[in-house]
Amino acid sequence: MIRLRDVCFAYDGVPALRHIDLQVRPGETVVLQGGNGCGKTTLLKLLNGLIFPEVGEYLFQGKPITEKTMKDSTFAKAFHRQVGYVFQNPDAQLFCPTVEEEIAFGPRQMGLPEEETARRVEDMLALLGLTALRERPPYHLSGGEKRKVSLACVLSMDPQVLVLDEPIAGLDEKTQAWLTEFLLALKGSGRTMVIATHNAQLAAALADRVFHMEDGRGNE
Repeated sequence: MIRLRDVCFAYDGVPALRHIDLQVRPGETVVLQGGNGCGKTTLLKLLNGLIFPEVGEYLFQGKPITEKTMKDSTFAKAFHRQVGYVFQNPDAQLFCPTVEEEIAFGPRQMGLPEEETARRVEDMLALLGLTALRERPPYHLSGGEKRKVSLACVLSMDPQVLVLDEPIAGLDEKTQAWLTEFLLALKGSGRTMVIATHNAQLAAALADRVFHMEDGRGNE
């Protein structure tokens, strides 16, 4: 499903990813581990088509993901429908006036009919226990509630691949436990996931494989 071959990327000439080779198979959970600054977030951005390899290639379902291919709006929309990205900081992802509108935003951008959008919103509100918060502004929510809303926004588009950056960072123990169980349920349903985390317990609970990163390099 996902294939990186000899991928390199640099910020202003400073290498962030060095000759990365990685394959993620359908239904698999791959956990990225490594210290701060090792390139985990850069790799997740690349997987989501936000940045592109300067050397090497990224293939998604056999198709190259490049700056050129992503300029095709039809191709880009189809790609982003299949790969969902949950940011480490929910405040970077949430911008609508209410929780309900946040969850509806993605399906509307996909061009879904309002009836289908409304159904997906209701499903996500129920799935993540957010029904009572539907009219609340996201900036009035707790950190754990914001994390649930950001998940609901991504899952409302029903992506094949879920990419998460430090999903339990900054959460209290109760919310960490809830989110771990939620991700286990997604894994059990066959969802493909790529997760960057420092948390050894989360990695142990979810990983089919662990990809260790250091100074922009990676190995299993």
